[in-house]
Amino acid sequence: MTKSTTNDDEYIPSLEKGLAVIALFSSDNPEWTLSQISRELKITPGSTRRILRTLELLGYAVNNDGRFRLTAKVLGLGTAYLSSQPFSQAAGPLLRELATKYHINCNLAILDNRDVVYVARATYKDFENYYIHVGARVPAYATSSGKVLLASLSPEELETLLDGWTLEAFTPNTIASHEKLREVLNEVRARDYATNDQDIFLGQRSISVPLRIDGKTTAAIVAATSVSRTTLQGLVTDLLPPLQAAARELEETAAVLL
Repeated sequence: MTKSTTNDDEYIPSLEKGLAVIALFSSDNPEWTLSQISRELKITPGSTRRILRTLELLGYAVNNDGRFRLTAKVLGLGTAYLSSQPFSQAAGPLLRELATKYHINCNLAILDNRDVVYVARATYKDFENYYIHVGARVPAYATSSGKVLLASLSPEELETLLDGWTLEAFTPNTIASHEKLREVLNEVRARDYATNDQDIFLGQRSISVPLRIDGKTTAAIVAATSVSRTTLQGLVTDLLPPLQAAARELEETAAVLL
């Protein structure tokens, strides 16, 4: 665990440890033992035991024969964040309108370190093959929304993210090198939108545009469909204009809310 170097007298180290324990759980590692957590986070067994016991007593974790897992109550923490975001609240009706009118899936995504996190979503009833739930995280380089959000970073911020980042190839179309990613991001900056042609799911295409507040890219709005429904050019011709219009509407709404 990376420890904070703050000297703030009001800083609570035990809270830092507790949050680190929660963050350790994932779809790849849904269960951990006390000793595994202690080793992974470099926390003493005693501290780890107290954290896990506290999470148990509060209902955020359960212990099955020495193996701990989080409970659904943890979702409430994420929901509290999502519900506090102006974009996620305002976007719902507009995303549903776009999904219904154009027979697509619509997402609203933000950048969190190297991942995009989906904070709002609307799914067309006949196109659910690539369902990604609100709160899901996906590597940014493999998504159209992630490309938009990465392209908004300063050169220094981007290089910091790229340092030590291995780009996994999910499909033959996935960007698999830093050099290629930089090239693609330059193109995204120039045209102010990004596409995804089966980069992460075979059979799926998407297009994304940025959402900006006070000139700063805060989120991305995504239109996703299947390769059988549209071509890459079709994304640009048919979906880019309504997506850009939706982005402007959300930006105006967010400006009022903020």
